[in-house]
Amino acid sequence: FALVMTTNYAQTNKYGIRAGIGIPSIKSIDDNVYSKGYETVPGFDGSFFADFGITENFSLKAELGYSRKGGERNGTQPIPPAGLGPLEPLAQGNPVWATFDNTAVFNYIEIPILAKYEWNLDDSWGVYVNGGFYVDFIINPEQETNSNGAVPLYWDEAQTIPIQVPYDTGAGIIMVDLPPVDLTATTDISNDLANMDFGAMFGVGLTKSISENSELLLDIRGSYGFIPLQNNTDLYGSVHMGNVTFALG
Repeated sequence: FALVMTTNYAQTNKYGIRAGIGIPSIKSIDDNVYSKGYETVPGFDGSFFADFGITENFSLKAELGYSRKGGERNGTQPIPPAGLGPLEPLAQGNPVWATFDNTAVFNYIEIPILAKYEWNLDDSWGVYVNGGFYVDFIINPEQETNSNGAVPLYWDEAQTIPIQVPYDTGAGIIMVDLPPVDLTATTDISNDLANMDFGAMFGVGLTKSISENSELLLDIRGSYGFIPLQNNTDLYGSVHMGNVTFALG
């Protein structure tokens, strides 16, 4: 973690930097086959903040930050339609299954506005709670898939029904298994995702004064986005991004 001083430029105003790690969660609330089963990928979370004192204990905090959030899903799973390429017409809207690694980790510019209440435990230690709302703006989202070479495609999750295509033997048309396909790719999915999120954020923290005009802090917070991650909720279901962060400042 980066440890950065928070400086008081006025008696009740504080300005500083916090930096740490986020533990995100991509949550499908309707168990959609394309969106369930993602595991957490920890990412950097940090921000510049300005804490404006209203009373001795109450203040409003505004932040401008960067957050890396998302998850990964490895093993047997349906191929996202955007990843089918020229094979998409063959699927006709049905899930196509294969075994591959799928990483969906995105970069966000984050702007929280939080109400904060702080208690002084003694001359140097304090604790606080804060809560409010935030807006996220996604930056150039991409989805990375890796199949480690060509893999067969199936109509079912159990991989018992291979996808077949017609083949002209010269004596007639027969159905044969589709040749294995290499799914390794980096795909621009900016048109598939909401370009912003709006959600709630709550947290607690501990402060330690180290001089008359500076202090250190430990900040723990959780957030949950209200706007579905994907634009096409009929296909992908309703997926929301959550995050728990631990930061020093």
